[in-house]
Amino acid sequence: MNARTSPEDLAIDAATPVRRDYLWLELTSAGNRAFGEGASDAARKLYTRALQEADRLFDTGNADDISVPLPAILNISCHNLAELAARNGEQAECTRLLVHAFDRLAATARRPTAGLELRTACVQHLKYALLELAAHLTRLGDPALPPQHFIDRARKAASAVRHASEHARRADGDACGHCRLPH
Repeated sequence: MNARTSPEDLAIDAATPVRRDYLWLELTSAGNRAFGEGASDAARKLYTRALQEADRLFDTGNADDISVPLPAILNISCHNLAELAARNGEQAECTRLLVHAFDRLAATARRPTAGLELRTACVQHLKYALLELAAHLTRLGDPALPPQHFIDRARKAASAVRHASEHARRADGDACGHCRLPH
């Protein structure tokens, strides 16, 4: 038996709240469907809009009320477009997108004004950005963009987060007296 909900049965208390990343989820899902159906132009438009939304969400630095972590949203968006570019032989565009994800995650991980939770999440997701980027750069074999450069930057980002985490642990609620690092 298929029960229907009547307007009288609806209550705001029982409603499922819409998450802040709903638009990104919808755009990405539609892009994936278009990509799977071989509609590259439609997929590119949807993935581009999804990346714009990912950048907007990431810029807020607010990880509250989302269903996918901010660094993952950024990574997925860049990697979807990069995959499409690579399949269309647009290697420079693929590189640009993969570097975009890596740069944003690494920069946020190293930024002392970003929350420690976001910085930690950026480092955790930086490994995925680095894997894709290093594999792509290795395939290209371009000496101007050596994978080691990005590996070194990832290490520095991880070190900065470890440093901040250690100081936050020691500071006991105040800025670290040693380096004035807020947490």
